Amino acid sequence: MGDFDTEAWERLLARAAEAEASDVHLAPGAPIFFRICGNIAEAGAGPTAEEITALIERWATPEQKARLQEQGELDLAREEEDVRLRVHAFAARGGTALSVRLVPKKVPTLDSLGVPPVFRRLLSLRSGLVLVSGKTGAGKTTTLAAFLAAAAQSRPAHIITLEDPIEYVHVSGKSLISQRELGVHFSSFGRAIRSALREDPDILMVGELRDADAAQAAIGAAETGQLVLASLHTRSAAEAVHRMESFFPAAQQQEIRAQLAAVLEAMISQELLPGSGGQRVLASEVLVATDAVRHLIRSGKPEQLASCIVSGASFGMQSLRQDIERLAAQHKISAETARRRLGNDK
Repeated sequence: MGDFDTEAWERLLARAAEAEASDVHLAPGAPIFFRICGNIAEAGAGPTAEEITALIERWATPEQKARLQEQGELDLAREEEDVRLRVHAFAARGGTALSVRLVPKKVPTLDSLGVPPVFRRLLSLRSGLVLVSGKTGAGKTTTLAAFLAAAAQSRPAHIITLEDPIEYVHVSGKSLISQRELGVHFSSFGRAIRSALREDPDILMVGELRDADAAQAAIGAAETGQLVLASLHTRSAAEAVHRMESFFPAAQQQEIRAQLAAVLEAMISQELLPGSGGQRVLASEVLVATDAVRHLIRSGKPEQLASCIVSGASFGMQSLRQDIERLAAQHKISAETARRRLGNDK
């Protein structure tokens, strides 16, 4: 690309915004790629390894640079004029590569995202555990941010977020919102969750449950009376239960199932599909913790949750298939997109 300085980076961001790209990918000696509506598209000649290193030099603190050198990867957040950036730097062949997520400064509303109606009911919760799952890029962070923004407007509360890194920046108004970032304000999710219980929270948002320590602490926080929101990298409610169990040794899993069954309020599993208008559209599976659902979780039968979801419309539940069929019937996605996505599940 040549002479990839601050002005060149700003021009690249402007191009990405104009193309409505969600991500920008830079790798030494390779073209620039944008992700647009879920698809990768080449976007011109890319920077050299030296130019990428120069970007990291401008963006990262000495501690972050040391972490990248030691661990071979680094997450950080930056704020540009019109957008926040979630930057992931990682060692690759030829030098350091960058994956940059563009995060709008304005937190979207629940209505604009098209989240399931059950979210409105969840806003009234005062305690319990709500899990939002999906693969990377499914919009979990955005959904959680919109939920927090709506909760902050609906009632006075102390909201604490634990993130890696901070993406959406919330402004305190009716509610006090304290945002903390891994590697900057705390060293582990589990320890930060337990510390948060001494900080008088009403709502605690955990960016991701990654291990037994964090999962146990999140369940414990919900047991003590906080509303805990957290994300998981799973594609369905059944997978989310399996993942929570898998964090723990077999001898402890029955206890975890009992605790999870007691505190769980809802699980939302989501993904983004190509929309008819060129944008991406949210499709969701919703599980609400009814008595039957709690019994299945407690009994170690998460594979039977799918039948509860299909028959649980009166509780606000829906399967992913039902939601995709609804989106197709409303012409928000094409019939071909629906057929292709549902065919992949067979």
